[in-house]
Parts: sequence; structure tokens; C-alpha cells
Amino acid sequence: MSAERITFGVYALDQVLLPNATAKGWAARLAETAPTLVAGALLYCLTLVAESEGMVLGEAVSLAGTVWLPGLRVAVEPVAGLSGLFLVRIGGKAAALATATPWAEGTAWQAEGPEMPEALAAYAAGTLIDTPDGPRAAGDLVAGDVVTTLGNGSRPLRWVGRRQVTPVEFLARPGLRPVGFAPGTVDNDRALLVSPGQRMLIDDWRAAVYFGEDQVLVSALALVDDQAVRQVLPASALDYVVLLCDRHEILLAEGARSESFHPGESGQAGLAPVERAALAVVLPEAELGRRRAAFPIVHTAEARALRLRV
Repeated sequence: MSAERITFGVYALDQVLLPNATAKGWAARLAETAPTLVAGALLYCLTLVAESEGMVLGEAVSLAGTVWLPGLRVAVEPVAGLSGLFLVRIGGKAAALATATPWAEGTAWQAEGPEMPEALAAYAAGTLIDTPDGPRAAGDLVAGDVVTTLGNGSRPLRWVGRRQVTPVEFLARPGLRPVGFAPGTVDNDRALLVSPGQRMLIDDWRAAVYFGEDQVLVSALALVDDQAVRQVLPASALDYVVLLCDRHEILLAEGARSESFHPGESGQAGLAPVERAALAVVLPEAELGRRRAAFPIVHTAEARALRLRV
């Protein structure tokens, strides 16, 4: 269920120094030079509430001498070239900066590296994954743990990746917002939360009617119907977990049939550079490229064009 209220910390723009910046407009100036947070800078609390057309300011806040009133539309934009730093606009005007990680006062913002891609295929850490010893939370699994697969019995995990996404990142990057399945929607016993790129196995009449196959894999995003399947905006940080087996497998997540990580071209594109590096230590890139999908994969655009529904 989408958050109705989100609170996060911001720094007013009068607490930010941009040495040697010459461009006009905050977005361009921030992209031109790394900003420095002044000594003694205060972290202000910004509260947003959800409306039908987006997030608006829920409570009045005073930033840089301006009082911003409730009801004003709020937008959060990634700063080009500075991963983890976001420009917050209130009522269309630049008002503050927000960060995905702590920012030490008196220091220039240190970019965390390349921007995080939005095509991640993963489970929410609390998702229960079937194992021979019973269901276990995805966030508790490590490489070497054995999971139950559809058709291939019990198989060990070869690699487990993790990424935490904060509320401000969800606001700035809608493509990272998880997809929630109501209980029973895809044979799941409980509510199921996965990343938009996580693929679900469709093995009913829709696979044959739409795609001429007995079983196909379709991204969670393609199944969104804004009823039983919704893309949600979490109110707090969410840990995503990537589960890789020795081969592409179908796992049971809350009872629903869903894929283990498939490191094909699109799968690897969803990994951050540090995640790719960690995976490369376990499996050479050449081996990853030779892996075949367990079932035919239907692209999201194709599935949505055909109005595929759960």
C-alpha cells in the first residue's frame, strides 16, 4: 500500500555553498561544482502527503527565510553527476537539498559513484522464500543457502545482492518503487512486494492466448492494474535482495512463482557498478552471458500493450 505521508530531512539552500559556480539556476550550478554544507547546518524536517496527482507539502516549513505553506506541490530531482544528492522544489521553486546518505557539515558533497539504475530485479527483504527447511526471509539468505525451486528440487544460492533504497530516492526515481501484490493475486499466501523488474511466472490461459506459450515470465510492472497489483511509494527505506542460483530457476516467494536473478543483458543493466563487481568475483562475465532463461521472457512493453492482467 502506498504511503500517505512521508517525512525526510532537507538542508535549506542558504546552508549550501557553491564555490566557483557560474551557471544560472540551482540545478545547473549544482551540476557544475560539488556543493559544501556550511558548518552548523541544520537538518529540517519536510513532511509530504499523497494526493491524486502527486506529493504535496503536508505541514508549513520555513527554509532560507521563506515560509512554504501546506498544499504546495513538491518535486525531488536527482542532481546530475552527484549520486545521492537531490534538489527539492516546492511550488516549482528550488527550496532545499536532500541526501540519500549523511552529509558532514563543512565538507563538500562526495558523489557516491554512478547513479543507481532503476531496472533492478529483486525481492523486498521481508519476502518469505521457500527452502527445504521452511520459508525464510529473503533478507536473511546468504550465498550457499539452499532454496526450493520449481522443477529442479533444492538448489544453493550462488550469490546474494542487496541494495537499500531510501524514501527520497523513491521520490526522485519512480522506477525503483516496488510493486505490491494483494494476497491471492498470483497464488501468493501473503502480500508480496517486489521490484518492478522482478519477473513472475504466468502459466495459465493468458500465456497461451497472448504469447502462444504454456508458461512465460513477465515483469511485475507489466501486471500493475491499480487494483490488486499496485506500484507503491514506501514511507521508509526498503531493502531489496537479489537471489542468484547456479542456473535460472523459479522460486516460491510467499507461494508465488517468481524467477531467481537472470543476469542477462537487462538483468546486469539493473545492477549498480559495485554490485556488478561483486558478482564478477563469483561468476565470470562470459559465463553469465551464456545463461539461458528457464522460460520465455516477455518484455514489459509487449505485455502492457496487450493489456495483460492478473
